[in-house]
Amino acid sequence: MKQRTLTGAAIIAALILVLFARELTSYIFDAFILMLAVVATYEMSKLLAKQGLYNNIFFVCIYPVISYALYIVGLLCHLKWYMILVMQIGAIILLVGALILYGLISTKKTKNEIETRKLKLKSETFSVFKSVHTMFAYLYPTALMLFFVLLNNLGSMGYIFTNSVQYLKEISLFAVILTLVIPIFADTFAYLTGSLFKGPKLCPKVSPNKTISGAVGGIIWGTVGAFIVFLIFNSLPIYSEAFAEIGLEFWHFIILGFVASIISECGDLFESYIKRKANAKDSGTFLAGHGGILDRMDSHIVCAPVVFLFFVILL
Repeated sequence: MKQRTLTGAAIIAALILVLFARELTSYIFDAFILMLAVVATYEMSKLLAKQGLYNNIFFVCIYPVISYALYIVGLLCHLKWYMILVMQIGAIILLVGALILYGLISTKKTKNEIETRKLKLKSETFSVFKSVHTMFAYLYPTALMLFFVLLNNLGSMGYIFTNSVQYLKEISLFAVILTLVIPIFADTFAYLTGSLFKGPKLCPKVSPNKTISGAVGGIIWGTVGAFIVFLIFNSLPIYSEAFAEIGLEFWHFIILGFVASIISECGDLFESYIKRKANAKDSGTFLAGHGGILDRMDSHIVCAPVVFLFFVILL
């Protein structure tokens, strides 16, 4: 418990430091997210391998860097947000194709790996399967986690959101905070509510400790968390002006909090399912007392795209 508390305090301190540092340049927060993405993707690669879903761990870990570079190129070239995502999809397809070709060309190495793993597959089939499993690690968690990069760089996307360009820097920070707070409220109060009221299990085969009462409590308090963040920021003149100018009202964030809380809990369950299939308690050991990065980011990973789409629609 002591180690868990110390690690938790260190996580909060690091997060606060990075949020303050992003006022100097958005690249600091980008670098922080990129580091987390590399570690989380490595953890996913290991979890897949434990299930017999072998993948190319080198390409899995290098993809977050490639993906981030594409985001930056897209922003510098003033591409529409959906074109940036198309670039990401194109990069994944090219990488998967390159991996299949590499497996087919390196026949001897592929056969040695098949023999070492004691598999009964042809080298061609194994190369395709391995590439597909690698693609899954690209999509989850990297592709989802790097939506944080888009949220963090909303201030540089005035060429897209032309009607709210003067407030985009402030909205960017607000969006990042929302994406961090909603899952924290949902996860924390799901645990507290479930511990207090107990009741029927939500998904006993996936996560035996989660209850329906906890899930409901998490959704309610995740929604409350979004509303609280709105109230705090709305009390600041610059943000109240921005919200009024853009037309953002409290009920927008009640809807966002509700939807994002549900998605966050689904993300938590999905990661629990992957760990269950891999027969693993935690995704890794990077955070002493807390498991891996993926364990701490499972809800945030799926929440980031929801928050980004929310602001795309309203801005």
